[in-house]
Amino acid sequence: MKIFFPNMLKWIGRAGAKLHTELAQEIRSAVKSNGGEVTMAAMEQMPLMKLVVYESPRIEPPVASQYGRAKRDFIIESHDAAFDVKEGELLFGYQPFATKDPKIFDRPEEFVPSRFVGEEGEEKLRHVLWSNGPETESPTVGNKQCAVRVTWICAPNSQGRER
Repeated sequence: MKIFFPNMLKWIGRAGAKLHTELAQEIRSAVKSNGGEVTMAAMEQMPLMKLVVYESPRIEPPVASQYGRAKRDFIIESHDAAFDVKEGELLFGYQPFATKDPKIFDRPEEFVPSRFVGEEGEEKLRHVLWSNGPETESPTVGNKQCAVRVTWICAPNSQGRER
């Protein structure tokens, strides 16, 4: 959270007044319709906030470099090649190579929350990676908490008064 939340606020801030206004209206409306509380039901009524939460780590992953040892033999595939990985081999990954891949994401260097809208956009969610795997994996108790936590933190902080 120490890295992800400030980065997300940076990208929201850079996005401009239109996004700020749309987020404020969406969040205030959802919270108001849920008795003034930030609840799971309220968060389900915040599709734009969810899109911002997905786009932020795509454009600037909180942990860009990752490494680990292979726990089993497997094959890593890219767009045009495949690589055999043997159990015990040390792997290194630089997440922006995947999250800014122009073969997957149009305008990969731009903050575009709407890129995940619709059937084609939802397909791209499998390329949004959290610490426990892709966004499209089935949730478990120990998995998939990142998006919920971030939305939970953002919603109350976005209800302030306009100046």
